Amino acid sequence: MRLIKLFSGVALIFFLSLTSFGSASGASRVLVLPFDIQSDGDLSFLRKGISQMLMSRLASDESIEVISLDVPAVANPAKPVDDTAAISNAAKIADYVSYGTLTVTNESVRTDARLVRTADGAAQVVFSQTGKNQGDALQHVKLYAAEILKALGSKAPVLTPVSPPLQQHTVVDESHRHPDSLWTGAVSTGSTPIRMMASDGKTEANVWRSVKFQAEIKSLAIGDVLGDKQNELVMINDNSVSLYRYAAGMLELIDEFVGEKDHTAIRVDVADINQNGRAEIFVTNLYSDKTQLKSYVLEWDGTKLVKIVQNMDWYFRVMTVPGKKPVLLGQQRGMTELFSKGIHELAWKNGTYVASSLADVPRGLSLYEFSSGNALNDGKEMTVALTHDLRLRVFDQTGDMEWTSSERFTGGGGYMPYPADVSEHSSHEEMMRTKRYYLPQRVIIYDIDKDGKNEVILANNKDVMKNLVPNLRIFKSGHVECLQWEGLAFGLKWRTTDVSGQITDMVVGDLNNDGIDEIVYSVVEIPGSAFNSARSYLISWQLGK
Repeated sequence: MRLIKLFSGVALIFFLSLTSFGSASGASRVLVLPFDIQSDGDLSFLRKGISQMLMSRLASDESIEVISLDVPAVANPAKPVDDTAAISNAAKIADYVSYGTLTVTNESVRTDARLVRTADGAAQVVFSQTGKNQGDALQHVKLYAAEILKALGSKAPVLTPVSPPLQQHTVVDESHRHPDSLWTGAVSTGSTPIRMMASDGKTEANVWRSVKFQAEIKSLAIGDVLGDKQNELVMINDNSVSLYRYAAGMLELIDEFVGEKDHTAIRVDVADINQNGRAEIFVTNLYSDKTQLKSYVLEWDGTKLVKIVQNMDWYFRVMTVPGKKPVLLGQQRGMTELFSKGIHELAWKNGTYVASSLADVPRGLSLYEFSSGNALNDGKEMTVALTHDLRLRVFDQTGDMEWTSSERFTGGGGYMPYPADVSEHSSHEEMMRTKRYYLPQRVIIYDIDKDGKNEVILANNKDVMKNLVPNLRIFKSGHVECLQWEGLAFGLKWRTTDVSGQITDMVVGDLNNDGIDEIVYSVVEIPGSAFNSARSYLISWQLGK
């Protein structure tokens, strides 16, 4: 293994300034340093993806506190890997330090990493693995993370992987391991369900909450991705897609796909549109400062998630109407507008997704604003939309508006920038200004309590700015509301308990595979910034059990 000098002089000074950094919870503090990438090309995006993946896996165990320092290691073959001075300085802020190197050539990739106890410099994990490509490197990181958790006595058990398991050892002797051996299991995370009452004081629910992730969960989807007649959970953050299975109160991470640098995923849906028995994962993806579309579709190939379609100029949306097959809808970006006119039904043809027909949607609505179904429980399919002014509206089959709410329903913080209104006399500064289009919350029409009548379910966040500042939202709390048509208007049937922060997405599906659908939503407790690490979690709200 090539030897690495751990820290530059700047990093050492930075360490010394952090002597007051400590763990209040008594958790094991692990400092995760970015891997040193040795390659002829620029693979800085891969360094970021590796760091994010490793930190998210370690943070899944509440007995571990992850500390990151985004200062790349500097290669120096003349310096021993167990640099005593560097370990000593790391001890000021962490109990353990993780570091490594990734060597990439045209024909192979090699991952070497260590976890060292800072108190005495003793290596707790020594890891070495080779593969054929960059994708293999991400699989190596999963195995390395699992060995760290095992070495630190993780409280979260390592579950059996979905694909054939690989024996784990603290020290990996690559001479006894085939280079193509991949490990696709991961650590389970979760908590014990609790009984709660909805706001009406009568509706009982079993509420489950996951452990907290050090990331902003942007969007969720539930479906049979593996093709085994069981549901999996898909969630996205800025540029990664994670696939989980709920098992015994835990979330088992099956696989994770890391997207390209400077790409931002904003919405995810799943459905088996190509009819091969496995639900595809449709990722609406932005690039170029969130101003251009480059969406893609993932599918499980039996061992990992792979792209089957990429660089698509479509916003994706799976529309599910009770009693009907899911339909894939798409809308393109206009020349100057965020959304072009016309929402299309998309079909699988010749290895890609193509527009097959125009969807029958009331004029003026964009792809993410509406849902269709028997919302008024009168046997007629209506369109219920959360429009740009944050009001809930009902449209009949001819597109005429029948009802508008007086209350406003605030979505999350996910947005797309678009040019501000300017005139030919506007200054250059005015022409460069942008506004924010905040993505609407999903509107779900569903009989969640199985009383024979459909409800309309949607999330509602409380904006401290009271929606008065178009380009700024500061969230205090959020909850999910269940509405039912009462003849003249929608009335509140019940609502969930308020959570601190914001609800970023919500789906209805059978997360725990017990035959009963739940309301599952993601909560961003702390958004990521230059000063804070993001923190979010999932909630499952199951009625009547």
